[in-house]
Amino acid sequence: MRIVIILVAMAGMLAFGGTARAEMVQGEATQVMHPMLSVSGEGTVEVAPDTARITASIVTEGDTVETARNRNATIVQAAMAAVNGLKLPNVTTKTLNYTMERVTSEASVTLKVDPAKWDIPWKIAQPDVSQSNFRIGMPVTLGYRASNSITVRIQGTREELSDATGKIIDALMAAGVNQITSVAYSLEKDENTGRREALTKAVKDAQMTAEAVAAAAGRKIVGIRNISPGYIRPMPEMRQVQAAMAAPGYGGAPTPITAGMLQVTANVQVNYDLDYNSGDTEFINAPGK
Repeated sequence: MRIVIILVAMAGMLAFGGTARAEMVQGEATQVMHPMLSVSGEGTVEVAPDTARITASIVTEGDTVETARNRNATIVQAAMAAVNGLKLPNVTTKTLNYTMERVTSEASVTLKVDPAKWDIPWKIAQPDVSQSNFRIGMPVTLGYRASNSITVRIQGTREELSDATGKIIDALMAAGVNQITSVAYSLEKDENTGRREALTKAVKDAQMTAEAVAAAAGRKIVGIRNISPGYIRPMPEMRQVQAAMAAPGYGGAPTPITAGMLQVTANVQVNYDLDYNSGDTEFINAPGK
């Protein structure tokens, strides 16, 4: 009997306590977002290229298609053999942009015509056209022109690329190519190192700007709401090389070509949360309101 009385008493106390706690919580707090500061940052670093591409053109002519084609093929094969003969590591060659076209010139014949000597049923009244010159032009085939391009791709350190590029250019010219069209240095093997460093710089740039702006406004940064990174792939560095056609057996000092540095750029957009000031939050429907 005592156990039942104690249990009933405890139940009453719990019920009373629950009611008391419910009466203590009145009203609700408004959910006010932290003031936000939006800032962009940018970071740029220089990295050494790891790939070079040398593009050369071969143009040959002949009185027949077969002659032009054979001359072109001979020089292309000699150019590839010359590059392979350098025994450079990590080198690949390929041909591209082959064309064959007719080489023409315009031949013209000038005829003098006297309409007065023609037996025609009408007369030309104007005296200034009593004699006229007529020029007749027609295309004449002079021969055929074959064009081809070779691209040599090599990978290595910046110093290795600088040394190999000059040797490749000399070998191509000695084989009889007409022109070195371009030399391009790029970053292909590993972009991650430069990208990470550029992104780190971009975030630090955004942080510095945000701290300066927040301090000027009398606020403090308390967190990051979101951040959006961006990355710009480095553009290849193009070099224009002026080189005339050289005869087989061309020698002399190696062509000096120095690989430059490439720029890797990253950017970020960061939204920072700022601290509250007094009056940013309040209770509504609270006691006494």
